[in-house]
Amino acid sequence: MEKIQWWRGNLPAETNGFIGRESETRRLLRFLAGTPLTTVTGVGGVGKSRIAVRAAREGQEHYPDGTWLVELSGERDGDLLAHTVAAVLGLPERSARSQAETLVEFLASRRLLLLLDACEHLLPACRDLVGQILAAAPGVRIIATSRRPLGLPQEALLHVEPFETPARRTKSAEGTEDTEDTEGAVPVGEPPDEPERPERPEENDALRLFLDRAGGVRPALETTRTGMAAAARICRRLDGVPLAVELAAGCLGSLPVERLADHLDDHFEVSHGRAPVPRDRIVRAAIGWSHELCAPEERLLWARLSVFAGGFDTAAAEWVCGDEHLDDVPALLESLAERFLLVRVPGGYRQPATVREYGEERLALLGEEARLAQRHRYHYLDLARRAEADWYGPAQEEWAARLAFSMTDLRLALDPASPTSVELAGTLWILWFCLGRLNEGRHHMARAIEAAPVTDPGLPRLLWADGCVAIAQGELEVGRRRAEEALSAALDWGDYAAAGHAQLRLASSSLCSGALEDVEPCVERVREYFRRADAATVSEPLALVTAAMAVTWRGEFDRAVSVLKEVQRLCDARGERWARACGDYVLSIAQLGLGRVAEAAEAARQSLDVKWRLRDAAGVAQAVDQLAVIAAVEGDGRRTARLQGAGVRLWATFGLQGCRSEGMSEPRTVAERTARQLLGDETYDAVFAEGYEADPDAAVAYALH
Repeated sequence: MEKIQWWRGNLPAETNGFIGRESETRRLLRFLAGTPLTTVTGVGGVGKSRIAVRAAREGQEHYPDGTWLVELSGERDGDLLAHTVAAVLGLPERSARSQAETLVEFLASRRLLLLLDACEHLLPACRDLVGQILAAAPGVRIIATSRRPLGLPQEALLHVEPFETPARRTKSAEGTEDTEDTEGAVPVGEPPDEPERPERPEENDALRLFLDRAGGVRPALETTRTGMAAAARICRRLDGVPLAVELAAGCLGSLPVERLADHLDDHFEVSHGRAPVPRDRIVRAAIGWSHELCAPEERLLWARLSVFAGGFDTAAAEWVCGDEHLDDVPALLESLAERFLLVRVPGGYRQPATVREYGEERLALLGEEARLAQRHRYHYLDLARRAEADWYGPAQEEWAARLAFSMTDLRLALDPASPTSVELAGTLWILWFCLGRLNEGRHHMARAIEAAPVTDPGLPRLLWADGCVAIAQGELEVGRRRAEEALSAALDWGDYAAAGHAQLRLASSSLCSGALEDVEPCVERVREYFRRADAATVSEPLALVTAAMAVTWRGEFDRAVSVLKEVQRLCDARGERWARACGDYVLSIAQLGLGRVAEAAEAARQSLDVKWRLRDAAGVAQAVDQLAVIAAVEGDGRRTARLQGAGVRLWATFGLQGCRSEGMSEPRTVAERTARQLLGDETYDAVFAEGYEADPDAAVAYALH
């Protein structure tokens, strides 16, 4: 089995070299050892995030529950902060309680490091959530990066200054070499240097950074005395601010280093006169200078890309930004990335926050804000439509990853004031229900329902989607009421596909409330509505799984197996795995009820493999529990004990303790009693502990063996 260590943390790989900052990193690690919260502050572009990530990586062995980066620069809604953090941690949203309450409870027993990056524009929400976490979770350490402190009493502050700049070397009257301290704001119009010896990059981090980044843009950069002097002059002009230095290095593709230094001097003199440039304006000035050196097509794409709040891929950039004025978006994206105006991330690109802010201003000056916002909304609606259609097929893992990557911009597009929010919120039921973002889904759907006119044709879908998620959270009456409203509205519209989905939620409500005799007639109506709509949807096999669960709970195992074989046929014909994995779990229970132990084990393993790959934590834990029951039936006490230990660890690791139903308890208790009889209490407890101590990768690998 491929190792998928998504539970350990999510620190990004370094895409380019980490230069300097050893002292700041060591200080941050010392703070982490002694205080629960450290906020890394400094002007924009000074390197706060890089220092925080580097320290988190160096200290990650101290946090057995992982080191987790939560990027907030593109988030706009403080009410969703807890949802954003929970999604990064992989915490299933299965409770109807507030997400902040669920998150704090999950973290209470954890030993992990949480890195909240770019808190300044969500400061009140960050202050409130961090305060709750620190009060309840003594094993959690938090690094926040922000231009301003959070203002909490437990907070330690690490203020980051720009790099020291290379000393300016001049000749004294006696012909000896003097150096001048260049800390602070730098006056415009500095004369070119004439050093006695070349600059030594190893002596200055700003110069090291410039040369390192320049190597990717201009590999044959001249390191002569004059070239090095020009590089040092650029670093001084930019006051050692790392992002500004990187942007300057990115411009070497269009100008040699000596001309670049002269051009920078000229730009600063024109824009700021001969007065010193304040440190907090350096990045802004450098961004404006980089913009000046870009080609017209690059400037236009830069402005248009500012409509994205988070990461985006090439296809999204082409869809939203491309037109007759930008006919080669992929090449322009690479050009902007080479200039350090875009950051390459897994799955695509993102704009640094300060670069995006400048682009937003340019987009406003171009008068294209409304048009680009509309294209952005319709792109993410199209993405959701394709995800829903393709979910009934072989690309579920890819779509799960793509939706997670696009989450920041999906949140932006879900603004209830948007004319597409009703359809988008309902179409994303795959994300809310299948991929476990229940609480956040209810948040967005509630806002969309409140804003939706009754004449909106997307309302039936939105209602049944909200009902689906409500039932999954255990709010059966709310879910049934929504499903009934959706069914009535769908039939009024003649929307038989929506009617089928609504009827399925009524079947699910009956199943969960114990009205097992009502489930199969509901499922028959579901299939009839889908036939009338000629709809190919993952909800058809899911409806059959619902029916199979009802007959399984009634003890009619042969009928359940027959229904689930039909689920396998439907899913295998399309390469679908998620609904089949749901069915395979029920099939394992039914086969075990018939005494077919080998078939039961195979079905449980197939369910586990898919659920693990799709990061369905509850499905993983349920399948491991089922394999432990099967091992007890086989008389293998050691395997039972180890799997039960692993199961308890999985339920705890993913915050699922409250999700185990009463129906799961009896088989688990019987299996434990059997294993204790086979092994004796002392041996059982020892083997159980071995399973509990195994990390999730090892536990799943053992269960699949």
